[in-house]
Amino acid sequence: MKEVANNQFYELSYDEKKNWVYWTMRGFWKSMAVAPNFDKDWDSIQALTKPGFRIFADLSKLKLMPDDVMEAQNVRQAKLMEGGCKRVSVLMENEVTKLSLNDALEKNKMHEIVRYFLVSESKDAEKFLEKE
Repeated sequence: MKEVANNQFYELSYDEKKNWVYWTMRGFWKSMAVAPNFDKDWDSIQALTKPGFRIFADLSKLKLMPDDVMEAQNVRQAKLMEGGCKRVSVLMENEVTKLSLNDALEKNKMHEIVRYFLVSESKDAEKFLEKE
């Protein structure tokens, strides 16, 4: 497992054997200014992936995101789709996270490859990523 970033707001690591990105977002992002290396870190991790990569995203400790953070997510999602992302499992604490992300996912057609799971369903989230 190669760790690319680990700070108070997010972690990014890559499992080359599985071709999976592990992404954890946490806390309240008042703006993108709290994560100045966000794009650079994602570019670095995406450069490690092969087409068909998957993302295991743990957003269970994330608070609601302001508009500029959502916009940065939209830009990143487009890059992920262009880069060959095949599936994304999102762990969440409750349905509020899902509601806040759905609009952004629709813009990039990413909603077709994303499934949401409660924290208690983490094994199901992994099984979803393992599907061809």
